[in-house]
Amino acid sequence: HQKRESVINKILIRFESLLLQTYQSLVDDKAYELTPEAVGERSLKNICLFYLSKGEYLYLANEQFSQANCMTDQIAAFSLLVASDNQYREKAKSDFYQTFKNDAQVMDKFFAVQSSSLVGDVKSVKLLMQHELFSFNTPNRLRSVVGSFAQNYINFHNQAGYEFFTDIILKLNKTNPQIGARLVSVYNHWKRFTPELKALQQQQLEKIIRSDDLSNDIFEIVQAALK
Repeated sequence: HQKRESVINKILIRFESLLLQTYQSLVDDKAYELTPEAVGERSLKNICLFYLSKGEYLYLANEQFSQANCMTDQIAAFSLLVASDNQYREKAKSDFYQTFKNDAQVMDKFFAVQSSSLVGDVKSVKLLMQHELFSFNTPNRLRSVVGSFAQNYINFHNQAGYEFFTDIILKLNKTNPQIGARLVSVYNHWKRFTPELKALQQQQLEKIIRSDDLSNDIFEIVQAALK
């Protein structure tokens, strides 16, 4: 992570003026189009915004979030605003929720972005699970919170993250073992990690396989992972 951030910062320093110029040239009020050219322009614009937001241009993400005329631009800006502790973060979360709270698919994105944010940890994920729109028994919503947290490469990979995740798996063993089996596959590549993290993941796999009345769905995944 540190090496990646270092490279990102070097790219920003080296190409700041080009990134800013390119981004500004692609900001317009044209109607939304789904042509290959329009899709490519949005992609390039949001890549530039990603780098610029790492510096002093986070305000551009806030402007894009407020003025976006499509979900691609809005979710890209929203992701950047919740990726760090900043002055725009809470208002962006509130505005996004108020605008899209009746759209289940967009709300899945709302939860997923926060769970995968590098400032999101076990405590913040547990708070998301207390949200009025979260339901443990809704697979897509559960995946958007818990599944996305498992992709959070900074805050998931530690003892607290693994223990939280394992508790969810064991709860799903009783309520929805099929979803539990999909989620537990996150541990499939535990042998590729550093010795410390490898040992922690192995402990969780062994805890799961020793649990009483383990479903066949979860047992098969865990047993294969431990071989």
